[in-house]
Amino acid sequence: MARGVIKLAAIAGLAKQARDYARKNPDTVSSAIGKVEAAVSKKVGPKYAGHVGTGGKALRSGLGIAATQPTTQPTTQPTTRPTTGATPLRADETIQRPPTS
Repeated sequence: MARGVIKLAAIAGLAKQARDYARKNPDTVSSAIGKVEAAVSKKVGPKYAGHVGTGGKALRSGLGIAATQPTTQPTTQPTTRPTTGATPLRADETIQRPPTS
């Protein structure tokens, strides 16, 4: 019985250390979790991708860091042509640049 209590206390201490480290270095920890998620997803395939993502979110939540890193959303506004500056590009158009010499 005493061994079980000692082991539980040791595990609780390690968990606290992990949470403290994650709170001080959230980007590093989140990146490491992302790499593990990618490796596991690659190994198990798309069948369990949802479970892998849920596990990563739960781990981040348990460590007290943001569930996901903020991502930049692509703009929905059309870009303008550099030559005229006024005519928006269509979705199927690309900007043609002269070759550099």
